[in-house]
Amino acid sequence: MVHSSQAVHMSEWFGERVFSIGIFGAGRGGLGLLKFFGNNKVTKVTFVVDANTTAPGIIEAHDQGISTFTDAETAIRDNLPDFLFDTTGDEALGTMLRERLRGTATRLITPITSRMMVDVLNLNANAVRNDISEIVGTIQGDLSRSLETSTSVVSRINSIMSNMQMLALNASIEAAKAGVHGRGFSVVAEHLGKSVDAVRNLTQEINQVNQNIIQVSERSASVLEKLK
Repeated sequence: MVHSSQAVHMSEWFGERVFSIGIFGAGRGGLGLLKFFGNNKVTKVTFVVDANTTAPGIIEAHDQGISTFTDAETAIRDNLPDFLFDTTGDEALGTMLRERLRGTATRLITPITSRMMVDVLNLNANAVRNDISEIVGTIQGDLSRSLETSTSVVSRINSIMSNMQMLALNASIEAAKAGVHGRGFSVVAEHLGKSVDAVRNLTQEINQVNQNIIQVSERSASVLEKLK
């Protein structure tokens, strides 16, 4: 068991060192490695190689401003990163890479190891995605129930406010009829009018909260859609 005092961040293990990464194969496996290492604080993908210029990893590399190559030998001629990941499974390419890297400090990660890493990354990503989906789904349910309750409360308040407005109007009419003897009605009408205004302000605030709830719910729905 590792205690919190013993836990060390990767950047502390390696100091300020940033490890360079080269990726051969820009299919789903290469794309997975690119996304992982491209967002890691201690690694930097320097190039991606694939003969298919429309491969997903090549497109992603272009979007990130990472160099791309269609020829393996050209890629490593002037670029020898710390690690080379081969995701292709091409035996001829593997042989060529081993020969070119012999005597260099570059470490070649074989297709089997690369695929294993991609599988582990995908499993972890799916687990995180499921956890987030569950949390966001729970939040959406809570928001939906809160909105229903709030809307119901506002409806009841509006009904009560209508009755209070009617009472205030009747009190004003009775006060006018009674003249000087109707001052009590006049006071009642005044207080009812102030109460109606206060309730109206309250319902406006509640409606604003409802709008915020709707916006949060819409954003959470967008998050869930992106996680699919």
